[in-house]
Amino acid sequence: MVLEEFINYKNQLVDDLLGNEEIVRLLNDKYEQTPVEHVKELFRTQVFPYEFIPETVEHGQTFICFDVDISRMSDRREASVDKMTYSPVLYIWIFTHKSLLWLPEGGVRTDRLASEIAKTINGSHYYGMGRLSLYSVKRFAPMMDYQGKVMTFDAKDWNLTKPNDRPWPSNRRVGV
Repeated sequence: MVLEEFINYKNQLVDDLLGNEEIVRLLNDKYEQTPVEHVKELFRTQVFPYEFIPETVEHGQTFICFDVDISRMSDRREASVDKMTYSPVLYIWIFTHKSLLWLPEGGVRTDRLASEIAKTINGSHYYGMGRLSLYSVKRFAPMMDYQGKVMTFDAKDWNLTKPNDRPWPSNRRVGV
């Protein structure tokens, strides 16, 4: 496994998140539409492709951070699980300042963000083979005066059938 999937999954998630008008609107403190030319400015200011908690915050904001773990599937009960597959696990942390939790039209900002993210990527075929599946949504409080959710998604993907460019060993069956 070359782990290029980390890059691919994260790039896809940035495109999926910032391509959704409602997610971008929910990132805006005033819950207003962000002009298209300013959407990319959210990347690495409020949307981070790694676990990020700001050290100092001048004013309350909303953040989305995400990362990918790759874990081996160890449950041999499922027939399709073998050494040729692995499980990418996608973590998404959503958190906002307590002053921004309640939306003007009602509802909690982090709940709406979690719902929009799930609508956008749950079931997607762009994260591994098959469909990306929502596994859990839990509370998350990264620092004082901030509350949020951590979402976990999982999928399956193919591991490399050949670990590198070396030829197959002579005693290995490689198919017809």
